[in-house]
Amino acid sequence: MPDIQHPEGEALRDEDSAPRTDAPSGQTFLDAPLVTDWRDLNADAVVFGVPYGRPYIPASFPDDQSCAPAALRAASSRILISDQSVDTDFKTNNQAGDVKIVDGGNIPLTGRNFDAHYTAAENAVRFALGRGVMPIIIGGNDGVTNPVIKGLDCLDDITLIQIDAHMDWADQRYGISDGYSSPMRRASELPHISGIHQIGIRSFGSATASDMDDARRWGSHIHLARDIDRAGMSSVIDALPSSGKFFVTLDVDGMDPSVMPGTVAKAPGGLSWWHMIDLFEGLTSKGDVMGLNLVEMAPSNDLNQITMIGAGRLAMKLIMLQNIKNRHKPGR
Repeated sequence: MPDIQHPEGEALRDEDSAPRTDAPSGQTFLDAPLVTDWRDLNADAVVFGVPYGRPYIPASFPDDQSCAPAALRAASSRILISDQSVDTDFKTNNQAGDVKIVDGGNIPLTGRNFDAHYTAAENAVRFALGRGVMPIIIGGNDGVTNPVIKGLDCLDDITLIQIDAHMDWADQRYGISDGYSSPMRRASELPHISGIHQIGIRSFGSATASDMDDARRWGSHIHLARDIDRAGMSSVIDALPSSGKFFVTLDVDGMDPSVMPGTVAKAPGGLSWWHMIDLFEGLTSKGDVMGLNLVEMAPSNDLNQITMIGAGRLAMKLIMLQNIKNRHKPGR
């Protein structure tokens, strides 16, 4: 993990800044130890829920995506049989138990104070990175991506990897600038974000012609799903910076609905499972992955938990890939 630069040079004081989260109502992710007082955080990765994106229309709250952290945890026994299980995708016998994962609970929401919910999510990301722990965030709609990316400000020169069907460059909708249509626009305004790669873009969404023009003018790398389907992921990986610091935000509608049916804005022609594995392997070969943000899972649209199984295994894949790389670094 690269050195952490605390905002304005201030030291991160655990007693003052350690998140306190809500315990999940059911089981933890993969039956991992539960840590709700993050002063006790000590792990390779912390999985935690940020269930509530700011709604555009008050009557739409709570949305189905807010149930995703609980649904993902409930699928744990189907994601992983035991920590002795070997991931047979690897050439060596890498077991799930080789990495230390904890469940960090859920970021609380009091009333409808979304500002406080967002601030707490931002602080949790920043705190985990400050401890050298990989944050794995479970949304929530894509609105939660806004505070998550802000919380990366303890690092610099971050290349943001967005997997999504949609551009998410709207300046605002319904007068709201930090909802699910705006995360990439807001990311482009942050000094610690040096590059954005938008992967799996296709079909119709909320993006206008001016949004597309703004993204291109800023320098966003737009990788269309159609091109990836024809040529694979190699050109995307080639375009990534060497020795990069990557943060992955995965809106599951970036993948094909046949792989991830449990989402809202389904769009045919998305990324395949093996596209994602190629991308994750490419990221960890070219640099280091700082964390993962998983959003837009809609449990009521899922089929036999296939979306939750896939999302959980993708999270494990990325954690394990980065952990293997960390173990082979000099001085480890």
